[in-house]
Amino acid sequence: MNESIKMLVELGYDKKYAEEIVNYYPINTLTDMTLKNNIKRNYKFLLNLGYTKEEVIKMTKALPSLYSYSEETITNKINFLIKQGYSKEEVIKMVKSLPALYGLSEENITNKINFLIKQGYSKEEVIKMTKVFPSLYSYSEETITNKIDFLIKQGYSKEEVIKMTKVLPSLYGYSEENINKKINFLLNLGYTKEEIIKMTKTLPSLYGCGEENITNKINFLIKQGYNKEDIIKITKSFPSLYGYSEETITNKINFLIKQGYSKEEVIKMTKTLPTLYGISEENIEEKIEYYKEKGLEFIITEDTKQLMQSMKKTKARYNYLTEVMLMDIDESNYRRLFYDEKNFQKTYGVSTDSLIKMYGLEPNIKD
Repeated sequence: MNESIKMLVELGYDKKYAEEIVNYYPINTLTDMTLKNNIKRNYKFLLNLGYTKEEVIKMTKALPSLYSYSEETITNKINFLIKQGYSKEEVIKMVKSLPALYGLSEENITNKINFLIKQGYSKEEVIKMTKVFPSLYSYSEETITNKIDFLIKQGYSKEEVIKMTKVLPSLYGYSEENINKKINFLLNLGYTKEEIIKMTKTLPSLYGCGEENITNKINFLIKQGYNKEDIIKITKSFPSLYGYSEETITNKINFLIKQGYSKEEVIKMTKTLPTLYGISEENIEEKIEYYKEKGLEFIITEDTKQLMQSMKKTKARYNYLTEVMLMDIDESNYRRLFYDEKNFQKTYGVSTDSLIKMYGLEPNIKD
């Protein structure tokens, strides 16, 4: 066993990988002693940068030529990436998942950033996306263009593809086969193709959810009191529910029960307004307290969808209708509080925004 292989084995590599590293171009152009010194130097240097022993081994297995780079080369690449908008810590983290980043030329990286900007991203968005999904730098322009074209053929516009990949840049890494498979799986659950396209615009990460995870979430929701048809209907309008943990869903149900509602009422309310799962507890408590105070608590269980309206809008309209128009708001006319803006202005000749300012609600109420 030569000295380089011996040193690599001592550092934690198995003999097979040690031999691959030694035989990898351009390392095989170095003498054994030079290679040994490079390994020793770079191993220590990478540890000092903040990588763990295990991470250095993993990185150099993926990029054996890393042991042939000078400290200056690695340092310059880090500084170049910092100038693009990353922090040093972010560069270190990115290279853990894409060691080849150290091997890409500055020109290559700059060209990829400019290419992505031409597709419709801002420079800041490209930086943000590649922090999450560094592998984007390893994809050819053709690969990226083909994925955009493929998604457009599924029913998205280019603008929607750009928007989705801002949220889920790893979508560029999903194979066409896997995307088609997920669409077919969702079709079999009971969604239409149009509904799947609409849902994934809102929740692109649905493409990354395993079929087993989706099935388990449906079964969990059935145990809470929904039927499968309810779940399909709810997630059409609120696909984010698939992204919530069972604990988060259970906690929201229990929170609503603690407000004085039965579990059956909670299930009914969330069927009517699935986004109730996404409204903060503080916001819900404020709405419940206010409607109870005004004798309109029935809205919460019987017309739950109205809880989507902001409290500052509701309060401003209630104050105006009761104080200026001298109305008693009750079950027979409460819907006046929830007129769309056009109808409200047409009926009462005043905008909701002006009422909000009139009653000083804007700076004090959190939506």
